[in-house]
Amino acid sequence: MKSLFLAAALLGAAPALAQAPAAPATTQPVDPARLALAERTVAVLVPEGVYLRMMRDQFPAMMNAMLGSFMDTVPGGPEKLRDADPAFKERMRIMTKVMGEELGPLMARLEPSLRTGMARSLSKRFTAQQLTDLDAFFATPSGKAFGNEFMLLFTEPEIMAEMMKMTPVMLQEMPNIMKKVEAATAHLPQPPKPKGDKQ
Repeated sequence: MKSLFLAAALLGAAPALAQAPAAPATTQPVDPARLALAERTVAVLVPEGVYLRMMRDQFPAMMNAMLGSFMDTVPGGPEKLRDADPAFKERMRIMTKVMGEELGPLMARLEPSLRTGMARSLSKRFTAQQLTDLDAFFATPSGKAFGNEFMLLFTEPEIMAEMMKMTPVMLQEMPNIMKKVEAATAHLPQPPKPKGDKQ
């Protein structure tokens, strides 16, 4: 079950990950004029409160759908899980609801930092002319409509259905991936154990 929620967290974070800078922050100076243009674009793509709405209104349905997909991969499916825990379905419904309610305010607090990072990234990746073109597009009715819906597109059933297909594959491949990680890091010394752990 932990693997499922890890996969769900990764998929749920996809919009933010897709827009975050690919490389660690550098000391490369940012052109103030380009940054100002980029900030206008980001304000449209990530409107204030969008993550709160996504977590509160869309996250429970998304997670319940992913749980349904996960149960389909378990031998015996829902029957086996229901036998192990008669309250499984209701427990999951409550859990996803509470998680969405709690993650919403958290993501809302993170939104300003996300916008700052996105603006800096856009100002480095796009020229002033390209950013001006984007700004002009987002000033149109079609651009505004696209910007307001962009983040929410990732919660649409059509997109989620394709993303959910990844969950069984990720769960199936995770043991092999972890074995390769262990092999690739075998030459490194073991990390120190937290203080208080018994030997």
